[in-house]
Amino acid sequence: MIYPLLLALFLSELPESADSPEEGTQKIVEFPEYTVGVTRTESLLSDVPFSASVVDQTIIQEGSLQIALDEPLQNVPGVFVLNPYNYAQDTRIAIRGFGARANFGIRGIKLFVDGIPATTPDGQGEVDGIDLGSAERIEILRGPSSALYGSSAGGVLLIETESAPENPTVESRITVGSYGLFQIQGKAGARGKNLEGLASSSYLNYKGYRQNSRTEGTKFNSRWKYSFNERNTLSVILNAIDLPRQDDPGGLTLSEAEEDPRQARERNILFDSGEEVSQERIGARWIHNFDEQTNLSFRAYYTHRDFANRLPFEDGGQVTLDRNVPGGGILFQKDSGSLQVSAGADYDYQNDRRKNFDNLEGTRGDLVLDQKETVDSLGIFIAPEYRISEAWNVSAALRYDRVDFQVKDDFAADGDDSGDRTFDQISPMIGTVWTPAESFSLFANVSQSFETPTTTELDNPDGGGFNPDLEPQTATNFELGTRGRWTEVVVPFRYEIALFHIAIDDALVPFEEEAFPGREFYRNAGRSSRTGLEVFAEALLTESLTLSGSYTWSDFRYDSYSVNGEDFSGNEIPGIPKNFGSAVLQYRSENGLFLRWSTRLIGSYFADDSNQTKVSSYSTSDLRLGFEKSWNNWTLSPFIVINNIFDEEYFGNIRINAFGGRFYEPAPDRNFYGGLRVSFAFE
Repeated sequence: MIYPLLLALFLSELPESADSPEEGTQKIVEFPEYTVGVTRTESLLSDVPFSASVVDQTIIQEGSLQIALDEPLQNVPGVFVLNPYNYAQDTRIAIRGFGARANFGIRGIKLFVDGIPATTPDGQGEVDGIDLGSAERIEILRGPSSALYGSSAGGVLLIETESAPENPTVESRITVGSYGLFQIQGKAGARGKNLEGLASSSYLNYKGYRQNSRTEGTKFNSRWKYSFNERNTLSVILNAIDLPRQDDPGGLTLSEAEEDPRQARERNILFDSGEEVSQERIGARWIHNFDEQTNLSFRAYYTHRDFANRLPFEDGGQVTLDRNVPGGGILFQKDSGSLQVSAGADYDYQNDRRKNFDNLEGTRGDLVLDQKETVDSLGIFIAPEYRISEAWNVSAALRYDRVDFQVKDDFAADGDDSGDRTFDQISPMIGTVWTPAESFSLFANVSQSFETPTTTELDNPDGGGFNPDLEPQTATNFELGTRGRWTEVVVPFRYEIALFHIAIDDALVPFEEEAFPGREFYRNAGRSSRTGLEVFAEALLTESLTLSGSYTWSDFRYDSYSVNGEDFSGNEIPGIPKNFGSAVLQYRSENGLFLRWSTRLIGSYFADDSNQTKVSSYSTSDLRLGFEKSWNNWTLSPFIVINNIFDEEYFGNIRINAFGGRFYEPAPDRNFYGGLRVSFAFE
């Protein structure tokens, strides 16, 4: 029923003739010209010598659930997202394979919110503190970026909170849906002569598709900006989360998943698997403009995180973590016309008090580990850009990083496992862009990157302290791409195509041991290589109708890797499909009706290093439909969303190298949610 409706909508919006319009009658539809800061300078996207993408506020917020990052990122090439339904494990984001190893949290990718790191100094990203209900845009740098951001920058996500509205505005939104979904959100913003601010909050209670998968929590986010004068500006962010319940249903075997996809693993129920998290963060950024070409900025922040979880085994199966993360940085920028230079330093410090207790079927037992873990991270960089001509510019970057890990063992019963690890690295990059015309530009870059293990990944399978055998992974990246736009045609369109090859040494890969089911340890995997193709295109079929799509082809393999007598050389790296893509048809009429039809196609991929278990390919389609109407000072926007319209059976997450074949976390079948957004603007 829905396809004829979409076809009729499409045909009604097409121009009456496909012939080229007569001169003077053609109506040119323009694409937005994005300016991005993810390269640590304010640059036009067309001038950036890397693969980069921008997701705007409409995609992030309009009719979306705003819980996980899979929604706004699903049409970005090279970005593969799993696990949006297990909130105890967090969304797993992989950019060109970086991050694919993480069965919980984000690894290998740097996250920033309003210029403040949401990635800890050891490289673990924390997405549960991100409030998508107030996000204005997401910038994505696809590919290794250690020359700009240091360790664990296999890709970069920069999230910006929306600016305060011109007139004081209050807004509320309520959403209800399948599997006990209930969400209520509020937002308010205003601006005066020198001060502007926006604050948002949300409450979520969601039973979830599977047994033992409930999540409940509250989030608050605010951003304030004060202009002292034309040259000095101070921005402050305040946010907090309280997530008292995030249950973990665990992984299933294939036979269990086929028998009953909604069941939880029995051990996860027995040991009451899940976690509780609370976090507070404050950050400030001061910018001083010496003149129109020169500025200096400082940032400082402090994060406190209180975390506790219960894993599905007894020995050390309950973990508490009290984390304090202060940090700061300085950035100098000078634009003298043909030469633009950015230089700066970043310092971040992480102090974790980690305790492990026995898990006595959900009850906290004896203390079995007590240690203090600290991470000291310092990075210094310089990034010049030289414009050789109007059509050609060259960029470079060079960064030095030193990351110190220390652990102090305060549990004397099993001996002293105190120790330290220090990693340092120089990361270079050089890139160029040649733009002979708006319709075509060519870019290329070569870079080196590195990634340290996180404190969690440094867990020693033989006891306390850090794993003395685990080393950082390093990578050399080669990229060649083209992008452009054609606007003076019947169907304006823009595109980006990128080819890349990444050579990796000592890749960090997870594994499980029989004695600790559900607990991950890590080892290095010799040499591996990643070769890929990414394509994105967007066409403005009419002023109201847009069609966009992305496609990614990946060939990620172990070149040299053997462990426990098994040789995995030549095998595909698990967790990333060789082919995946998406298509999005978006319609918005002048009277406020909006519709967004999106389809994802995910190819098959392996769940283990041995390539013995292959996950089947699948496709899913979602539909957002809504209406926005404004009169006087009021705006009302009801919406309804149907996810997985064709009731596809697939897995929302695959646990890489899970012991006992428990790789599978089934995703929801066809489900619905809907709601109403109401806002009022004061005059």
